[in-house]
This record gives sequence, structure tokens and C-alpha cells, in this order.
Amino acid sequence: MGTLKYSATQPPIALPDRTLEHLHIVLTRTLRDHQRFALSIIAGASAPLQVWLDSRIPIVITYATGVASTINDRWLKEIEASFTAAGLVLCPEPMDA
Repeated sequence: MGTLKYSATQPPIALPDRTLEHLHIVLTRTLRDHQRFALSIIAGASAPLQVWLDSRIPIVITYATGVASTINDRWLKEIEASFTAAGLVLCPEPMDA
């Protein structure tokens, strides 16, 4: 389990390394455009949660075992496609990928 830490006052969010790596890619693509948005995590977290992300808030991503050997492009597209006015949803990885 890796962690996503986005605030000095909140505990890190634990996520499986594979999930974290895919989220890392999507966050990098989104935050480099200086977008602010809510992130709903329903995959890999112990309970669903939502955090507000902004390119001005430091984000630290730490992997426990390293990055995945392969990237699931379909999963990346599904996560990116979830981006609406309500925010971004981290959905579970498609099983048939």
C-alpha cells in the first residue's frame, strides 16, 4: 500500500500501488492545467472519501513496492472520463483489461 498525502493536517490516504500509479498519472495530467476539483475515491480505500485538490496544495505520493509493470490505458480513460463538474471519480480497475 502506497499513500497519497495532500494536506499537512490530514492523514495520508492509503491505496494499493497499482491504483495509486494510475491515479498519479491522471492527477498529473489534470493538475498541470491548474484545474481545481473534488476527487472521490471509491476504489482501494477502506471507505469512500472525497478530497479537494488544487495545484497549489502540495501532494506527496509514496509507493510501497514501486510502480506497476504495465499501465491499463482503459482504466486511465475511464478515470479521466469520470471528470465532470462534480469532480473526478477513482473507479475500480476494469476486470477484463
